[in-house]
Amino acid sequence: MRRIIRRKKSGYALGFLLCIGGLLLLAAILWKAWPAVSASDDVFSALTSYLWTEQFGFGFGAELKLMHLTWIGSAAFALGILVLAFSRQVFSVYAGENVVLQCSYCRNNWKASRGKGLAECPHCHQFVEPRVVKTK
Repeated sequence: MRRIIRRKKSGYALGFLLCIGGLLLLAAILWKAWPAVSASDDVFSALTSYLWTEQFGFGFGAELKLMHLTWIGSAAFALGILVLAFSRQVFSVYAGENVVLQCSYCRNNWKASRGKGLAECPHCHQFVEPRVVKTK
C-alpha cells in the first residue's frame, strides 16, 4: 500500500501566517512584560497580575489588556496549527501484486498490477476475461 500526500498551498500559507503572527504577538507581550516581572520571586503570578493590569493602546481610542492579547496570540497560534494539520490530504493507494494474465483468444501473456475481471488484450485488442497464469 502506497501513501500519497497532497498539500494545499493556500492552507499552508494561511497556517504559517497564523502561526508566525501568533508567535510574534506572544513574543512581543513577553518582551514588554519581562523587565517588570523578572525581579519578582514568583515569576508566574507576577506575570499574570502584570498582564491583567497593563493595557495596550492601538492609537485610535481602542485599548486591550495584555492578557486579552495573550489569548488572541495563543488562539492564532493554535488555529494556525489546526489549519496546517487539515491542509494535508493523505490517500492510500493499493498497488497490489503483479500478475501475469493470459488472453483466452490469442494465448499471449502480459503483466498487470492486479487480476482483472474483464480487460482488453494488448496483443489482439479483444475485450476478454483473462486467465491469471502466474502470481509474483
